[in-house]
Formats: sequence, C-alpha cells, structure tokens
Amino acid sequence: VWSLPEGPEVEDALYKVTTHKPSAATTVALGNWKEALAPFHAVGIDDQFMPPIVRVDAQGSPVGTVKEGDVVFYWDFRTDRAKPLTSAFLNIPYEGQVGGISADAPPPPKVSFCTMTHYDDRYSSCPCAHEAFNPAAPLSNTYAEVAGAKGVQQLVVAESEKWRAVTWFKDGRRNLGYKRASDSDAFFTEQHPSLPITVKIVRSRKVAAHIQAPIMRAQEITDLLLEGVEAGTPDIFANFANSDMVGHAMTQIESFDGVVEAILELDKQLGRLVPAAVAKGYTVLITADHGNAEEMINKKGQANPAHTVNKVPLIILGLADDERKPINQSPTISDIAPTMLQLRGFDKPEGWDTDSVLTGPVHGKADRKIMRLVLDGYGIRAEKKGNAMAAAADKKGSALHMDRWMAGEDGAVSAAAEASGERCGYPPGEAGTTEFGHVLFDAGRKVRSDLLLIDYAIESKGFFTNPVLVGDCIQYAKQHGVTLHAMGILSDGKVHSSLEHVEAFLKLVAEQGLPGKQLSIHVITDGRDVPGDTSPKYFDWLQEKIAQYGVGQINSVWGRGWGKDRDNRWKRIEAAYRSLVEGTAALHVQL
Repeated sequence: VWSLPEGPEVEDALYKVTTHKPSAATTVALGNWKEALAPFHAVGIDDQFMPPIVRVDAQGSPVGTVKEGDVVFYWDFRTDRAKPLTSAFLNIPYEGQVGGISADAPPPPKVSFCTMTHYDDRYSSCPCAHEAFNPAAPLSNTYAEVAGAKGVQQLVVAESEKWRAVTWFKDGRRNLGYKRASDSDAFFTEQHPSLPITVKIVRSRKVAAHIQAPIMRAQEITDLLLEGVEAGTPDIFANFANSDMVGHAMTQIESFDGVVEAILELDKQLGRLVPAAVAKGYTVLITADHGNAEEMINKKGQANPAHTVNKVPLIILGLADDERKPINQSPTISDIAPTMLQLRGFDKPEGWDTDSVLTGPVHGKADRKIMRLVLDGYGIRAEKKGNAMAAAADKKGSALHMDRWMAGEDGAVSAAAEASGERCGYPPGEAGTTEFGHVLFDAGRKVRSDLLLIDYAIESKGFFTNPVLVGDCIQYAKQHGVTLHAMGILSDGKVHSSLEHVEAFLKLVAEQGLPGKQLSIHVITDGRDVPGDTSPKYFDWLQEKIAQYGVGQINSVWGRGWGKDRDNRWKRIEAAYRSLVEGTAALHVQL
C-alpha cells in the first residue's frame, strides 16, 4: 500500500486492508498489546498510521464496541482533528466537511457523545452532544474582522491540510459561515457572508504520508498568491505547510532527505513570491506558528517528528526607509495582529492587550498592501545536526532566503519570536501548536490555551465536579448499565491530548463508582507529536493507571492518521469508525 502512487487507489487499498471482519485469518492470540504493535513497527509502520486493531474474545467476537445507548467520551482537547469522528457519530456535518460515512458502514448508534472541549458550533444543536469544557471561549474582534469591517479586502490561501487553521482557528475558533463560491479539482474558493474575505484552498496531495511528496502544494499556493499580488489585493494571508507536515511524516531517520526537499521547495517558492510582492509595494511579514523541521533528530539519535519549543522567525520586508528601524527583539507571535493594525493606521479594539513590534515611525494607511506568510513548523536553531534548514542550505550551496532575511538582507528587519510556553498561553516548556498559533495570529490579545486551562481545572479540583464528566458521562453509564467508551490520543505530546487529563478521568471514574468493566478504552496512537515508535511506553503507562484505579480495559487501537484525518479522506475515517462500532480491523487480537 505504501508504495502505491498518489491517487484514489491509495485510499481504496488502505480501506480494504483495515476493514476485515474477525476471522481465523485475521486473529492471533498474544500476551499483551505491545506484542500487537511490534510487528507493524518492525516493518516501518509508525504509530500515526498504526492500522485498526480490535480485541476479540475466545469465540472471535469483538470486545467493547460502541452500541446503542452507550456513552462516548473523546478526551482530546484539540478540535480540528476530532471533528470527523465526532461528526460520524452525531451525523452532523462540520463546516467544510466533504463526504462522510458510506453505506458500507453501519449507521451511527444513538449514543450520548461527550467531548473534552468545544469541537464545533454545529454540535451544540444536538441534545446528545455534551462538552465538558469550553475553557477558551471563541474570540470576536479578531484582526480579520476589524480590517474587514473597515472595508479591507482580504485573500486567505492554504492547502486543505491547513484549511481549518486559516479559518476556524484564525477566526477565533468560530464558524463564520463561509460560502462555497467555486470548486475545481485543483482548489476551491469560499467567501465570507458579509466581510470582504476570500479563502482559496488548494487540495492537498492524496498520498499515504506527505514525506512521499514533500513539495506538497507550495507551488500552487504561490501561484494563487502571485495572482493576488498582481490584482493588488490589500491584505493577503497564507500558510505553507511543508516544514510541518513533511516534518511530522519523518518517522525514520532515513527519510530526512524528504524534509530537506520540503525546505528547498519552500525556499524556491519564497524566492518567486517575496521579491515580486515587495516590487509591487507590499509590506511582507513572515513568521511561523511553532518549530519542527529545524530539529528532526533527538538527543538519542532518533527521528523527532514533534513540534519544538525553539523560537520562530519574525521578518518584515518592504518597509519605507524611515520605517526600517530595529523591531522589538523579544516579541511573541501574538504581537503580529497589533503590528498589522499599526501598519494600517487603525486603533486597537477594546480588549486587545498586545503591542506592535515596530519601534520607529510608521506611515499607517488603511489601504496599505500587506502580505503575511506563515511557514508552518519553521523554527530557528543554530545546531546543524538534524536541522533540515541547515542541510537545505548546504545542498543549495548558498544561504536560504529566510536566513538572508533574518540577517537583514534586502532591507529586512527581523527578530526571533516566541511561539511556545507561558508567554504564548501554553504551560511552561510546552511547544506551540498550529491550532493555537493561528488563534494568536489574529487575536490581538493574550489568550490561554485549552491545555493550560484544563490543567488548572484539575489542579483546582473543578475537573472532578464537572457536570458533563460526572453526570452525562459517568453517572449516566452507571445508572443505565451501559458502557462508557473513552478514546483519544495517548501520548505526552500535549498537542491534542494530555496524559494528565487521561489520568484525571480514570481517577474520576473510580471515584464515581463505575464498575471497571463498564469502561471500554480505545487508544489512538500518536507518532507525530512524539517519535513514531514510542506507543509501547504509553501502553505501559496506561496499563499501570488502569491497575492503579481499577477501571477500564483497552479494546481497540488505531493511529491518528485514520479517524483523525482532517483532509476529508473518509475511507480512513470510516475504517476507524467501523472498528469502534463493528469491530472490523486489519488485525484482531485475543489477549
């Protein structure tokens, strides 16, 4: 399957090998879950693409599947990749959903579906949907809204892997009702219902993993941006996904050259785009939401596909001569929105509490032409080992454009910006994320992440009296004698979930007296925010916690590349869904 070329045959093959009903041919007796994972790791299948594996009993029947009347709790706090499976169960399409569960799968059982956070506005209409926390309430008066209300025409461009980042998250974690204006095989266009905001989304390549096509859609995004430049669109925002998505897909050191190729492609497209934009009178701001590709090998010499806590570039080109003063040398990515307002001559709205990075005179004009480029996953790191940017420069034989601009060439001013940790609303020492980074780009104010606020709820004991967790989840299952299913990513990456949150939930289940056999656990392996072969240690951790609190049993496993796909690869999502409700899988295990 991995050797297949790009195209629908990849998805067909993946679906076929992961939706077997239990049989003698698919079933093996093993001592523990780690023995089920090991053969896949041995042949290079990393945790993010771990196929569905389902537990069966001595008669070969699936154990712990989701049935009518049960309760499901999704413990992930990050919302974008949690939407597809949530929509499959609730039968409510999320904004931007294309496709869905096919007739090959059973219809969704009627369940009480509880989520850790606010996954999507549309789910609020369903009486069977409950959210435990909405800690970081949606934001209004974001930069895009402020500028749009003043008539500034905006163009937003990304590829479909980052569609939700440049809309839902950048818009303050809200559905703003974009309407599909046009559609083609290459890209689609959406229009804000009342503001002059146009979104163009290039369809990501249909490959099993982006390491197989590391150029991604950088050229196509650049082509659309150059059209916007030629048209003189006054406000342009774009996300380039290469350093993040290809970096995440490097789960073997042997694939490092693929990440280097991704950086070279990005450099090539920046060389096409930025000088052309500056020549047309644009002020260009370049930054990133977090680090990744600059640190692809960890201290143990293993592949490191995770986000980093390294600072990110903040570069401004195209300023007037008298504006070109050293910028604040201790910025965060939250400072970009007020910088944009200053460049436009707009006052900060009430509630904004971050400041522009510009220190000199600024000729603020409402119709100033500005382009913001987000190089997703592009951090700064001096050490060359495992640094895809340094390796790309060596291969190119000259400095990358980003390095030149950070050094002040072409009239650029720059600083290393903080995108992680406390100053950006994360817990101390935690790496930034695409989701929250894009919230910060337009927020104009200090915002605390969901991770930080749920951590505080645990510390302050509010987690253990939460009415959804206690009432709609645990007590409902206890009183009705039904199974409580808990699922989510199991790792300490803290981008989508937290082991502290999982342990707190197990503790709460035990305190509330739910019989241990009524908790069915469905593990989603990570492999992107942590190294790709580390799931066994998290299984050890979970088994220890299950024994400690006396509740729960692991009944199924699949990697995040299946049910958490956010690019409308519905055959992958359906394979995960069917494993949960029907027990189909690539492998069945008797433990």
